[in-house]
Amino acid sequence: EYLQSPAELAHFKQYSMCINCMLCYAACPVYALDSTFIGPAAIALGQRYNMDSRDQGRDSRQELIASHEGIWECTFVGECSAVCPKDVDPAAAIQRAKVSSTVDWFKDVLIPWGKKK
Repeated sequence: EYLQSPAELAHFKQYSMCINCMLCYAACPVYALDSTFIGPAAIALGQRYNMDSRDQGRDSRQELIASHEGIWECTFVGECSAVCPKDVDPAAAIQRAKVSSTVDWFKDVLIPWGKKK
C-alpha cells in the first residue's frame, strides 16, 4: 500500500480533476496549427503523475513532456486554462513542467557527476 498525506495529494490534486472534455485542445492555438503538439491535457496529466510522490515513472514521462512536441511548443496563451470547466489549469502545469525540465537540463549540464545512470 502506498500511503499519501493530504499535503502530498493537495500538491497535484488540481491536475487530477481533468474530465477529458478536450476543450483545452479546442482552445489551444498551438494545437490548431500543429497537431503533433501533445497538447495541454496530456501535459497536465503527465505533470500530475510527475508530482505524485507514489509514482516512479517521472524520468521516462519527462522525456516525452520535454520533447519538441511537448512543453516547448506552448506559447502560453492560456486559453486552455480559461476554458477548463474543472479549473485544472493546464497552462500552469505546462509552466511547471518547463521549470522542471530546465532544472533537469542544468543538473545534467552543470553537474555531470550527478547524472543518473
